[in-house]
Amino acid sequence: MQKKFAGQFDALTKQGPAYCNWQRFKPLSGQGKPLWEFKEFDHRLYCHRQVVKERIVVIVFNGWAKDKSGRTTREDREIQKAQDLYAEFLNELSKGECKL
Repeated sequence: MQKKFAGQFDALTKQGPAYCNWQRFKPLSGQGKPLWEFKEFDHRLYCHRQVVKERIVVIVFNGWAKDKSGRTTREDREIQKAQDLYAEFLNELSKGECKL
């Protein structure tokens, strides 16, 4: 799986905050905001993207392999799972239990 996303992670590392590929790395809309999505064919990774000074910090929450084309109820569940993990991350961040 690491090989599937290696090119995107490499581009993200080299380009920093300027990196946005609307086919493979983009912000989610609707209920998915403020999360971002890495896409590689049928595989998805949901994450939080934050610019800190002149660098980019990406926290990956969860991933899955999509079975069908179009939006499915499983996709909604996976986005909700990522939102729950994001809320937990923000809670730990506010308590000082983790730092960016």
